[in-house]
Amino acid sequence: MDMAAFRVLAVLAALLLLMTRNLEALEIAESRHLLARTGFGATPAEVADLQALTREQAVDALLARTKAFSRWGTPKWCEVSLAENAKARQKEYDSWKDLPQAERDKKSQERERIDRVRGAELKAWWYHEMLTTDTPLTERMVLFWHNHFTSQLETVRDPLLMHEQNRLFRAHALGNYADLLKAMPLDPAMFIYLDSNSNVADRPNENFAREVMELFTVGEGFYTEKDIKEAARSFSGYQFDPATGRPVRMEQYHDGGRKLVLGHKGVFDADEVMRILLEREERVAIHLTEKLWQEFVDERIDDQEVYRLAAVFYKAKYEMKPLMRALLTSDAFWDPARRGILVKSPVELLCGTMRSLGLPAEPVDRLPAWGRRLGQDVLDPPNVKGWKGGAAWISTYGLLARTEVLDELLADPAKAAAPWIVDARKSGGEGIDAVLRLVMAVAPARPIDRAKGFDAALRQVIRDPAYNLK
Repeated sequence: MDMAAFRVLAVLAALLLLMTRNLEALEIAESRHLLARTGFGATPAEVADLQALTREQAVDALLARTKAFSRWGTPKWCEVSLAENAKARQKEYDSWKDLPQAERDKKSQERERIDRVRGAELKAWWYHEMLTTDTPLTERMVLFWHNHFTSQLETVRDPLLMHEQNRLFRAHALGNYADLLKAMPLDPAMFIYLDSNSNVADRPNENFAREVMELFTVGEGFYTEKDIKEAARSFSGYQFDPATGRPVRMEQYHDGGRKLVLGHKGVFDADEVMRILLEREERVAIHLTEKLWQEFVDERIDDQEVYRLAAVFYKAKYEMKPLMRALLTSDAFWDPARRGILVKSPVELLCGTMRSLGLPAEPVDRLPAWGRRLGQDVLDPPNVKGWKGGAAWISTYGLLARTEVLDELLADPAKAAAPWIVDARKSGGEGIDAVLRLVMAVAPARPIDRAKGFDAALRQVIRDPAYNLK
């Protein structure tokens, strides 16, 4: 046999091996890996659900379960429409005008108190959704978009607007990125957060245009300051309308002149700039794919793989499911060497621990406070770039804080009442092996002492540094 024929046979053999492996049912470690990366921990029931499936079938099942709406009802005050809310708040502010300054201050403080209470309720509601969801991937994507299109409740102030943004992220969680991107200029929370109301023809405000370029689309280094200035002119003229609770375009404030954005000339408005970015700039697909790669696969970018996945995304016209399917079925995602190399975010750590061990969710308002202590205050990211994530979650202080919070969370191990934990507890220290198989992506950093019984060993597992990895 000549060398050329040998090489052909070798390639065919490799392809056959790859196809055979992909058609095999998932192993327990593989199921756990998929669930840990796409949700909040895993339970034996969730692992068993995937056991008879191949990689492709398992990924397809997770994608098919995603939803565009929340599972539970929101706080009662969220049922008010944006228009009703805007009118009521405007009426409230107008009623203060003729009051003495001291009275106005009291009214203002009371409004701030109500908004703080409602903001806390909204954060607790979202944690409850993440803890009890039957589609964890949906919530992971809502959290991803929240960190991509950041807004801060502290700046926006009105909790209803943050709920509206959360609803928007949920509606597009695994939908079409182009549709979500086009909706952002008129999202009320984003509009207030980036001070878009002050962007008028004779005084362009560049905040939103800068974030569109740097964070939402092409990424840093792929635009010029001139592009930002021209795009800001295109986004000018939108004003917050108290009658509708949404931004509307006011022609008298819009710059209707010709612009030059990323090499394209025309009389552009917000929609036209977004169209240019989406249709003419493949860099948008690459930038978002890089972020998803770091979120679900590896902090280290593999340019070749990212370009391949970005091509899938671009050809699918920014539909998220084809991209996520390609990413989650890739060899890179399933590579055993890539297990246990990502750090759980505080939200993943808290929700994953509670879901896996069957810890009681009530009172759920503990979770936002714990998350804030660990550096992830949901609905209040630190800045326009959001949480850096990855290894940035871990520091000397951060690891100590995680240990302290997990100690508080598991202060009474008997409250870990998931059926599989109850069964494992009956086996004493030996039952901890079942825990290790389910909750650890890699071996513990320190030997687990089984001699002191199940509950002591369980606390040791949860406190182990390796428990922070996924």
